[in-house]
Amino acid sequence: MELAWGEDFAALADVSKSVFTRYSPLEDRSNDVSFVDQIAQFAELGWLQLGDPIGVDADSPSLGTIAGVFVEMGRALADTPLLDLTMARDAALVIGTEKSAAVAERIGNGEAVVIPVFPSANWGSAVTYENGALNGVALAVGYADRADSFLVHAVAGESVVVVLDSKSLIRFEAMPNIGEHPMFALTFENVPVADGAVLARGGNADRAVEVANQRGAVLRASQVYGAALTLLDMTVLYAKQRHQFGGPIGRFQAVQYLCTDMAIAAHLTSAHARSAAGALDAGIDPQPHIGLMCKQAAKAALQIVHSAHEVHAGIGYMVESNVHLFTDAAKRWQYDFGSAAYNDAAIVSALHRIYMGA
Repeated sequence: MELAWGEDFAALADVSKSVFTRYSPLEDRSNDVSFVDQIAQFAELGWLQLGDPIGVDADSPSLGTIAGVFVEMGRALADTPLLDLTMARDAALVIGTEKSAAVAERIGNGEAVVIPVFPSANWGSAVTYENGALNGVALAVGYADRADSFLVHAVAGESVVVVLDSKSLIRFEAMPNIGEHPMFALTFENVPVADGAVLARGGNADRAVEVANQRGAVLRASQVYGAALTLLDMTVLYAKQRHQFGGPIGRFQAVQYLCTDMAIAAHLTSAHARSAAGALDAGIDPQPHIGLMCKQAAKAALQIVHSAHEVHAGIGYMVESNVHLFTDAAKRWQYDFGSAAYNDAAIVSALHRIYMGA
């Protein structure tokens, strides 16, 4: 498979760069970003309708093209709900019913903030659906306090995807984190679900969320790649400007090796993201590519910030430095992608299924 981004990747990335600069803490940490303005701008740009996970719209940009937006979001280290909204819309489109299409349309037009609640083994959370009610805890749900509705996947009991327009019966608890991301633990205690709120059941529900999670993982890896490029540029510049022992520290091989390791980790993440995007766009089994990508992206998120701190030394931990902002973000991404053991198991399972027919 050719490891290439989508056809219009560069054009979309150019537009995205100017947009995300406005939301970047690297530019202005005191900037009070309006959530409502973000949603409105994304809707106006058409970014809430990017991509076609079911492959029926020939004019829709490929996943490899859409990744250009998220690379630039990573470059700017911008914290926005765009990925959450994209995943919710993808799942609704894959479900493919009239009700789910209406949910996708509301998201795409910016009319409603529909946040996905897809409990993950990476975070150790689960929600059950039995006797018409939801129970359980979902962790690390982004922007839950700003949601108009939730798209909830129950992964135990009967598998369903439901849309909840009422938040009054859900208990919210903020999850403090070093990156200050808007993350919440959502507790469901006998939350009733009307029949009309069930969008999908069984295999259809699981498949919709699987596709949304796979596409979301590619876009998150693209974000990691973008962040890595910015941090690499910062680190190389610092190595050129910081003088010690009569010259720039960049002349030392130890520093050069650290920068080289950062570049390798960044571009390996890019290669795996392009491979996974290509598999999804081509309609072939993407799971081995997804597993390898997640393992590499999780490793890169940690390796890159560690190497950057090695080069910057103590100044990288100072409040005035931007290096620690990447460290904060990398901690969140590490959990999103899961452990190496988890991804190894997913890779082995996928390869066994492909080559052994099981």
